[in-house]
Amino acid sequence: MLIIVIVVVIGSLALAGVFNRHTPPAPEPVVVGPVAPVVTVAIDPGHGGRDPGGVVGDVLEKNVNLEIANRLAELVDAQPGMKAVLTRTTDVSVDNQLRLQLAEGAGAVLYLSVHVNSYDDPSVNGAETLVDDTRTKDGPSWKLAESVQNALVAATGARDRGVRQQGLYLQHTKLPAVSAEVGFLTSTEEGPKLLDPAYQEKIAQGLLQGIIDYLHATGELKQEV
Repeated sequence: MLIIVIVVVIGSLALAGVFNRHTPPAPEPVVVGPVAPVVTVAIDPGHGGRDPGGVVGDVLEKNVNLEIANRLAELVDAQPGMKAVLTRTTDVSVDNQLRLQLAEGAGAVLYLSVHVNSYDDPSVNGAETLVDDTRTKDGPSWKLAESVQNALVAATGARDRGVRQQGLYLQHTKLPAVSAEVGFLTSTEEGPKLLDPAYQEKIAQGLLQGIIDYLHATGELKQEV
């Protein structure tokens, strides 16, 4: 009788061991926090395709705009919580109204058009940021322009030509919208710099910082603690 009891006990223990080996403990529940929304920024390389913009020798404004805008888009995409949408990525013609529609359709919170300037006097140089003349000076477009202009000048050391108003197609969107004229292609001093990838990088960094400063000020992009 004792032998039977021992066998039963040993068998029970063996079964318990097998059961324990093949039944892992339940995993801890994974707590997933809320996902921060992505802030989309529209970047517009001015001109393109049939519209070359300013022409200096064999240098076309549209190509310089695209190089700077592409670099800016890369920098934006590298930022946590930010995403860039370009109105063109190659040398194609895009209607101005369509550019704005592309930005709005992508859910962009702002619109930044990138240009280089031209003038018939080669001594004229510097950076300026344009706002449509329908926008008020205390409105979001003007504030965006100030942020972009200040950061652009700080990054490049270009002459500060300030924020200016004129009639622009940007009036056809409700988005905060500005046009950054990052330098004069016709300038004896500034023109060659605008073709230098290292200087284009400074421009892109300045534009990025201006965008970030604006988004922080509006609360649309949270600052890291």
